[in-house]
Amino acid sequence: MHPTGVATAAWVFASEPSKTPFYLAGGLLAAWAVLLGAFGFTHPDFPGSAVASRIVMLTSAVLVAATLTTAVTTAGEAVTNEGGAAGPTGSPAPTSALNLSADPTGKLAYDKKQATVRAGRFPIRLVNNSSLPHNLTVAKGAKIVAQTKTISGGSATTTANLTAGEYVFYCSVDAHRAAGMQGTLTVK
Repeated sequence: MHPTGVATAAWVFASEPSKTPFYLAGGLLAAWAVLLGAFGFTHPDFPGSAVASRIVMLTSAVLVAATLTTAVTTAGEAVTNEGGAAGPTGSPAPTSALNLSADPTGKLAYDKKQATVRAGRFPIRLVNNSSLPHNLTVAKGAKIVAQTKTISGGSATTTANLTAGEYVFYCSVDAHRAAGMQGTLTVK
């Protein structure tokens, strides 16, 4: 493989959110180390010759380099913009659950103003470490489609089964929504 191919392969691994290349390279390095250790203990004259020593060192160096390279190229997280948006499209990556936290200091706010989930059935979880009571209500227009219990100092969970579209989430306690405790939920 020539240098351009190496750069292309590194770019493919870097753009891939999967950590599989790192796990594979790390697993091979660990297996190689165990194999060398076991073989070295049972064969005191291992590796035996200068050529075999060079092969062992070269193989070890290649595996270490592969592990380091894949660690660096797969270490990145999605770049997040203000409001929870991720990636070049500007919309949050869909998740399989809606998890929000109320501001623990008592400010009337959630930790996110935007969220994106996959269409279908998913859990909704509110964490409220504040002494003020809060809930998490999801609505489409004026119709409430899901709502957690109102809680203070704890967490509440419910489920929703939503089709693709735009929804709003908010706290329905007193005037919390009017004070800004709301956001947009995109279901994809």
